[in-house]
Amino acid sequence: MQITEIKPGIVLASKQVPYVRSVALGFWVRSGVAYETAALQGASHFLEHLLFKGTETLSARDISESFDNIGGEINAYTAKEYTCFYCKVVDQHLKTAVDVLADMICHARLDPADVAKERNVVLEEISMYEDSPDEYVHDLLAAAVWPDHPLGRAILGTRDSLAAIDTECLRSFYQQHYRLGNIVIAAAGSLDHEQLAAWLADRLDLPASGPAPLALTLPEVSTPGCSLVERPSEQLHLTFGFPGLSQRDERLYAWNLLNNLLGVGMSSRLFQRLREEHALVYNAYTYTASFQRTGYSAFYLGLAPQNIALALDLIAAELADICQQEITAEELRRAKEQVKGALIMGMESTANHMARLGSGLLLLDRVQEVEDVIKRVEAVTAADILSLANSIFRREQMAVAAVGKVQALPGSMASFGW
Repeated sequence: MQITEIKPGIVLASKQVPYVRSVALGFWVRSGVAYETAALQGASHFLEHLLFKGTETLSARDISESFDNIGGEINAYTAKEYTCFYCKVVDQHLKTAVDVLADMICHARLDPADVAKERNVVLEEISMYEDSPDEYVHDLLAAAVWPDHPLGRAILGTRDSLAAIDTECLRSFYQQHYRLGNIVIAAAGSLDHEQLAAWLADRLDLPASGPAPLALTLPEVSTPGCSLVERPSEQLHLTFGFPGLSQRDERLYAWNLLNNLLGVGMSSRLFQRLREEHALVYNAYTYTASFQRTGYSAFYLGLAPQNIALALDLIAAELADICQQEITAEELRRAKEQVKGALIMGMESTANHMARLGSGLLLLDRVQEVEDVIKRVEAVTAADILSLANSIFRREQMAVAAVGKVQALPGSMASFGW
């Protein structure tokens, strides 16, 4: 791993992977719903779309053909705390990728006609998302966990917020976030770090200053919400969650193991109880969402409404058990092997290498070596997991969201004290 400040406020981190011929390159921008006011909700994601619409010298077609012509891939996504523009190309075409991506980042055209057309595209994306209840329910849960904080808002924005965001708003937001000190560049694969740094230094033309981005704030302690959306669907899609840990919390390794034990993979407690033993669900899992200053633990299950009461009784029993007694040595060993295996196998991907570099530097100002992560996972004890479970899984912190036939849900939550 090599890290270089190629210009004041612009850092390049790279990892040479000797057994590949490709390169994954990403520009990580500190821009997401966490940095948006309520009136500008969705601006980061809107900008992500618009940067593909053209620059001062390239049309949208030019951008797409630049990568098609070299057999490469280009894409982007917006998360709560950042936007990432990334590509993957054969090593001999890396300079072309640098030229195009740097031009997109530094010289977005933001034409009013493109803004008007792309607004309709994003509105269709919102409609598509809302038509997928197994995805939509997770946005509802975030809003229930943090009802009065930007992290609880949907990344895509709302129809009302998008209607109010015009070209001038987007240009101002672009100047505020796409500038020196607010972007990290990461690359992994078959590359020469010094050559890549030289190409980027030559192509990057970003303003040194601008309006200060909205400061990140820690969510205030508030009563978690309950968001139930009635839909005439065959399944009830249910999520519930508890405030969790930030990315800087030392208990993060125990948290990952706890999550793995409960609902990751076919040997997890939820999968075994709900699907293998009782055949109540096709899909049930847990996940964690961790940010710079906070996070949450979440449970998801999709099932027939008449089965919800039994399923929740079983989940409540598992939570009570994991909060009352230490897990077995075999469970702990299996969870550690799963977490380590996923990490190590993930490092066989240049895209994953690149993502670790970019997100680590942008959000944490450091990149943690894989060996250090493994060492910290190995150090977690059953007592650590028991203590953490008791601090997280508390009834007064529980938020709930559901999409489907939700009429019977409140009565079915008796297992959790609702």
